[in-house]
Amino acid sequence: MLKNLNKAAILATLASTSFALPIDWHGELQTDMHSLGDYNRSVTQTPGAVTNGDQAFDIGDADPDSANFQTYIFKLQPTIIVNDSTTINAELTSGYGYGGNFGDSSNDGRTKTGTTDATTTGSFANARYSFNTVTSNEINLTQANAVFFSDTATYTVGRQKFNWGLGAVYNDGSAAGSRFASMRDGITIDFKIGNFKFSPYYSKIKANNLTKTGRIREMGISLLYENLDREFTFGALYNKNTSGGSTSVFADVDGDGTATELGSSSVTMIDLYFKKTFGKYTVEAEVPLMSGDMGEIYPGVTDTEIDAQAFLLNNTYKLNTNHSLHLDVGMVSGSEADNQTYGAMYLNPNFQVANIMFRYNLGAIGDTTQNVFNSSITNATYAKFAHRYDSGTWSWTNSVIWAKADQTATAGSDAINHEKNKRFTAAANQADDLGFEIDSNFSYKWNTSVSINTNIGYFFVGDYYAFSNTATPNETNDTYLIYIGADIKF
Repeated sequence: MLKNLNKAAILATLASTSFALPIDWHGELQTDMHSLGDYNRSVTQTPGAVTNGDQAFDIGDADPDSANFQTYIFKLQPTIIVNDSTTINAELTSGYGYGGNFGDSSNDGRTKTGTTDATTTGSFANARYSFNTVTSNEINLTQANAVFFSDTATYTVGRQKFNWGLGAVYNDGSAAGSRFASMRDGITIDFKIGNFKFSPYYSKIKANNLTKTGRIREMGISLLYENLDREFTFGALYNKNTSGGSTSVFADVDGDGTATELGSSSVTMIDLYFKKTFGKYTVEAEVPLMSGDMGEIYPGVTDTEIDAQAFLLNNTYKLNTNHSLHLDVGMVSGSEADNQTYGAMYLNPNFQVANIMFRYNLGAIGDTTQNVFNSSITNATYAKFAHRYDSGTWSWTNSVIWAKADQTATAGSDAINHEKNKRFTAAANQADDLGFEIDSNFSYKWNTSVSINTNIGYFFVGDYYAFSNTATPNETNDTYLIYIGADIKF
């Protein structure tokens, strides 16, 4: 009896102490419904082998005409103020990334590690510069850090999210509807001198074992100049991502059913950012450049280099307080099938320009072991023109998006299927027309915490997706989308 009383007293003391802590609880809950018609973009439902370059997806037992699914995003973000100089931040999420599907929360990404097995969709480990540390656990710790403030610098130690520029490569997932976050485990030091901010950092991306051969680490520094009076910002990010020979990161670009361990690698990223406002006109640009050694992407070739880049430019002109015009253009490199060089740049899955095009991982429609949102803009040159009306309470955006492929298949040569991450030998020529899309997005702010969103889109599928690697191309189907969702921030 005495032991039970002691336990009750201890629990009561802890509870009263925890309630006394200055903890700020906030987060986000989003629920939505997606109806994606003719999602496969092709009349063909049973494409050939994964290595034949066929752009259609083998959907198995899935409905060949439409995909209807409901998903959720959940983030719980407590902040503890220890004292004037120390703050502790954490973030808890569910499922893979920031959420999952109703009925199944076990979704995984397309980047597979720690196994030599390769599924029909294969691994995208070579396409991901920073390997996502979020797993498919029921509860994930995506942020756990302490921030120390001093007169000379701010120090952030622990698991932290980070963003750079437009969020094209490094994206912290803070925008509504974001499913992923760029994270690093380590230390970041922020020095601010006038309008300049210097931020060196050291982090671990993955640790297969506690030695040098089993880890992936990243060291870098960013320099940002921001002049609010002149509305001018310029920055440059430089880092080097290195891995040992036993990191258990595998890829199967050849599609032979056996994945190859990438082994030792050393990749350098230089990411330039610029923003300037001239009265009603604002221009914003980001240029990520990736180079170095990606390891053994192809079996027997241990020193495949990577040479990938993207050029992104966003233009905004405010007609008045309610109306604005937007023109976004970009070029994201694709890859030839050269053993010596891999040239595809895969942007962060959070960075999207259309409601349908580039947004969905179509292989996940019939295979729920994948994440349907783990899809990136790659191998594309695009242009987007949009008009936005914003009344404060509600907004309405109408857009037109056009895109063409950077790299296509040529008969008699090897090529890369960028959506499936597979190399194949082309028996026919492939068109470069990805198509164009018309989108209309409506958002209503119910109150300061709740937003209701409705998006529709119609994708006129281009001949690029008709490629079947035969003399007779597939017959394409246009794709359409209806989306309804609610976003609650607390």
